[in-house]
Amino acid sequence: MVRRPMCLLCLLLMAGIWLGDWTGLAPVRDAPASSQAVQVADQEQAVIYGRIYQYHYSENSMGICLRDVFSKPQFSGNSMISLERTIVYMQEECSLPLGTWICVKGKFQEIEGPRNPGEFDSRLYYRAKKIYYRMKGQELAVYKKDTWHLQESLRQIRERLVRSVQEAAPNQAGILCAMTTGEKSLLEPEEKSLLAAGAVSHMVSISGMHVSLLGMMVFYGLLHAGLGILPSSAASAGIMILYGMMTGESVSAMRALGMFGLAVAAKAVGRSYDLLSALALSAVILLLDNPVCLYYSGFLLSCGCICGVGLVLPLLEEILSLQQIQQKFLKRLVQICLMSTAVQAAALPVSVWFFYEIPLYGILVNLLVVPTLTVVLVSGLLGAAAGLWQVWAGKIVLFPGCFLTEYYQYLCKFVKNLPGAVLTAGRPEPWQIILYYGILILALYLGKRVAAPPVKNQHSVSKKQNAAARLSGAAVFLLFWCTGVWLLCIHPGRSLEITCLDVGQGDGAVICTPQGSCYLVDGGSSNRKKVGQYQILPFLKSKGISRIDGVFVSHTDEDHISGLTEILQMIGDGQTFLNIQYLVMPRLEKPDIKQERLAALAEKAGAAAVYLQAGDSVRGRDIRWEALSPLASGQSDDVNENSLVLLLERGGFRGLFTGDIGEQQEKKLEAVLPDCGFLKTAHHGSRYSTGERFLARVRPEIAFVSASGSNTYGHPHPDTLRRLEENGCRVFLTKDSGAVTLEVREQSAAVEAFVKSRG
Repeated sequence: MVRRPMCLLCLLLMAGIWLGDWTGLAPVRDAPASSQAVQVADQEQAVIYGRIYQYHYSENSMGICLRDVFSKPQFSGNSMISLERTIVYMQEECSLPLGTWICVKGKFQEIEGPRNPGEFDSRLYYRAKKIYYRMKGQELAVYKKDTWHLQESLRQIRERLVRSVQEAAPNQAGILCAMTTGEKSLLEPEEKSLLAAGAVSHMVSISGMHVSLLGMMVFYGLLHAGLGILPSSAASAGIMILYGMMTGESVSAMRALGMFGLAVAAKAVGRSYDLLSALALSAVILLLDNPVCLYYSGFLLSCGCICGVGLVLPLLEEILSLQQIQQKFLKRLVQICLMSTAVQAAALPVSVWFFYEIPLYGILVNLLVVPTLTVVLVSGLLGAAAGLWQVWAGKIVLFPGCFLTEYYQYLCKFVKNLPGAVLTAGRPEPWQIILYYGILILALYLGKRVAAPPVKNQHSVSKKQNAAARLSGAAVFLLFWCTGVWLLCIHPGRSLEITCLDVGQGDGAVICTPQGSCYLVDGGSSNRKKVGQYQILPFLKSKGISRIDGVFVSHTDEDHISGLTEILQMIGDGQTFLNIQYLVMPRLEKPDIKQERLAALAEKAGAAAVYLQAGDSVRGRDIRWEALSPLASGQSDDVNENSLVLLLERGGFRGLFTGDIGEQQEKKLEAVLPDCGFLKTAHHGSRYSTGERFLARVRPEIAFVSASGSNTYGHPHPDTLRRLEENGCRVFLTKDSGAVTLEVREQSAAVEAFVKSRG
């Protein structure tokens, strides 16, 4: 650190930001909205004014990013409220020049954080971009015409390049546009899944690798053209800054731009360039500009990869004595392999913390992909430019890029079908990350010691012995490193956990046992789209769950099955590595078309369809499920009353899951209802469920109610909540607490509310 004071400064700054955030003295991640912003958010229809500085495209809407935002509240005269940057979502496409002042009317609100464990943190993502608020725009008008000519020119260039690639290479446009222009809206879900399985998702982000490759190519191209080192440095830095602005100014790209600028500046003035000091200076600048970056995946992964190159790679090269390899091709091959290993080793905990999975063949895939990225980047950019002139010219120049992207997808598809292609590791605990890095340091130290012969006998050691020592050192490193990876991924079961996910107006519960069994009871929503992809699957991945022993469907209303349907489709299409053993549904007297569709999807996904009625039971390794309903005869015409009612038993603990049954079915079940410590309240807390006689029989101590805070049904009804509380039951609502988890141990039980527990 004495030789690198900038690194010490960076570490101190990071520690200071974390400490201030942890103690609450200087909150960063969850800094509260200003009182003025709350005043605007409280309005049913707010009117804000702001200047367009970026567009953000998604599947169903377009986001307009505004800066210099302000509002004029009603009855405030000429006073204005200054607001942070805001993203406005509009259903209709807008293409006003950047710099234009607009006036938007709609619902203004702070961007919310995740409501479930494992769910994508939208608030953190946007705060890393300095965007704090969102608005669902209903009306938009130009407030003041103005244009930032440079930024608008770059945006138009980007859009033209994207259209050019779409015309010249429609089948590969998604990957090529993402790699060259940062436009990801054209990527198909199947393409994202394939690239993730091959651990090459970084290649479709404008990351440090892209900036470094293109920047050095531009620099050396200008240098060889005879421009001179000083003009080449200035020109290449300027070109890359414009490229960064055009592609969206991502955090990792800005980090790389800073380091590239320092590198060419060092060359221009004839000074040495230190990779780690340059990284530290770039990180300090980014953190001073926006401290939220400390918690952002793009920043941490980008810095982790550079630390791998700067810290881990030199030690790996010493272990294998890279300098002693004479053959150039072999030396280059080994160097690429070592670089991929070093990057993976350094950044793995960060990747697992945010994405929960480890592509086991990632090092091999990167070894085959990374050396060709330069060709794809050059072909993509030049081909897009050529396509602006003539489409056929674009096709010719884009051919190498199209061929290689086809090769990437074929390679990832091949790897994806290999056994154990992706390990669902789950989110590690902080102590596991600390232990991993400790083992990594030990692995490098021991590997170096084993690989290096004693100094006294160095001249007497033969080449064969030297090679054997190097391989032994590499083997020691790999052994200890794999041990660290294993420790990073273990999640020892300690208790029975019942988690009621916040899926909006719907139901979805996950039950995990100490022996590693996992069950789902329902999974759907009537007011949220893709709850399977965005809420249920991320939760399972964050817990390290890749196998579901059974999925219980209480009934086939969409608010109970929409997410499960989506997950079964994803499994059948190979978009997720989740494995489901059984799909369990109620046995009905009359055929149910939705049940037949679910059974067909389950068969395609490799899951067996099982049907239960009252008296049937399912036994797991350490848990028992008994069906109390539907009855074998006399079933109702109401699908809710025919819900699969399940009694969970483990040891002395009982839990009851009641689907959407009402008081009519509750009365029919009175004779078989046992005392239960836990109740999953029926029909989202409806007034006509969970009656007095039902509660007198079940006598639950804890009840979970799954309902949306914005539902129009009045769920949960005050009368239902009153009945539960009068019977001595502790009630937890997903609309208030997000996901709620009941943890049952031998002699105790505790409930954790996800939203309240967040710092």
